[in-house]
Amino acid sequence: MTLGDAASRERLLGGIDPARPGEHHELLRRIFAAETADRRAGGADEYFENLYWCAYLLHLVGDPADAADMWAAKHIDFDTACGFDIQFLLGAGPRRTLDHLTANGHADIAGRLAEFPELDDDLAEWKSFRHDYFYPDTAR
Repeated sequence: MTLGDAASRERLLGGIDPARPGEHHELLRRIFAAETADRRAGGADEYFENLYWCAYLLHLVGDPADAADMWAAKHIDFDTACGFDIQFLLGAGPRRTLDHLTANGHADIAGRLAEFPELDDDLAEWKSFRHDYFYPDTAR
């Protein structure tokens, strides 16, 4: 399956039930990679939210293996540095994410991530905010 352009990826994201994102984990990884590549190429334009929407769905999957790619996306440019929430990386929980990063050759990322105060935040509150942002017309 080809992912097409950003508008096509937006439609794909819209078709993923946030209650069951794990069923689409590999697709979400592919969409995230495409959105990251677009952002690096300066082509995010009106679909800039795709990156964040996809990151939210990956957060819901909760696989700490996605954290390194998300960390890289956070550091693409000024906009992602400011707008890409650290909480996106913490779907598996802060401790599990840091342990995974350290055990899998990303101790540098784990060390920098550990400095963020968001690791102590209530992720349920953040998740509720993000859900309402991306799915304003649906109940949780």
